[in-house]
Amino acid sequence: MRLLRFSTFASAFVLALLAPLAAFAQAAPAGTVTLLNGQAQVTGATVPAHALAKGDPVYSGDVVETLGSSYALIRFTDQGSVLLRPNTRFQLEKYKYKAAATAAPAPAAPLAPLQTAAAAADEPDSNFFRLLKGSLRAVSGLVAHADYSHYVLSTPVATMGIRGTDFVVALCDAVCQNDPTVLQNLPQGETLEGAVISGVNQGQIVVTSSTGSTTTLGVNQYVVTLADGTQYLLNGVPVFLSTDAAAVVETGVAAGSSLAASSSAAGNLLVDVVAAATTAALIGILITATDDNHGPTCTSCNAPAAAAAGHGH
Repeated sequence: MRLLRFSTFASAFVLALLAPLAAFAQAAPAGTVTLLNGQAQVTGATVPAHALAKGDPVYSGDVVETLGSSYALIRFTDQGSVLLRPNTRFQLEKYKYKAAATAAPAPAAPLAPLQTAAAAADEPDSNFFRLLKGSLRAVSGLVAHADYSHYVLSTPVATMGIRGTDFVVALCDAVCQNDPTVLQNLPQGETLEGAVISGVNQGQIVVTSSTGSTTTLGVNQYVVTLADGTQYLLNGVPVFLSTDAAAVVETGVAAGSSLAASSSAAGNLLVDVVAAATTAALIGILITATDDNHGPTCTSCNAPAAAAAGHGH
């Protein structure tokens, strides 16, 4: 009886010791807000909404939201990044990158059960993000370059699987619904309510609709996925994605995207380039640079009639 009580006490004591370590390990940030112009807030799984500031960490499970006329750049631990545009809500649905765990001190001896530790070690790195509102531009990092299937960006009507490094996604709001480039590629009678626009600046993405239709996009190609899953290729860059302030803000993202996963030094360069471009743009200084958003129109995109006949690639 005494042995049983001692065993129970010992187990409780070990669990009490492990609890702070587990909490500390889980507290490893997924990334950092490296630039913020305007206002943004974050809501955690167990933390109420609160304002973000430059330098603040973000964690797996967090929902980050930018307010009107505000931009936020999140730099992830795997050297990827996401630029959130105004009025955007973005969730880090699941983020795991083993290099992030090196910041936490390891215990002197393995206290956790071996089976649990092995299972955690075997869990692959992953970037599973969700765009709930608004628009963003993303540059993938080391997780995606190690295994494309471990990087996914979801929206209510379509999922983006990447084959490259630099892409944009926008849920179609009132501005999008009146965009001339989008409208001229949409057959009469179709509605943009609830649609999503996807495009590529570098590399490739595969856009899969809620009904299973897929479209593979290359550089300077864009597709609109309607709420019913129908997809139509656009014959150019949507105006709302190429003429607002983000087109200048994102110059640094495009310039650094090819370096995003090459090395830590290249990752630091990406931050520096984005910081310089964003700061200059936001204080009204004209930047002369090549932006992929202003590249030539897509020559392989379908015209509206062709798209209507062959949508859902």
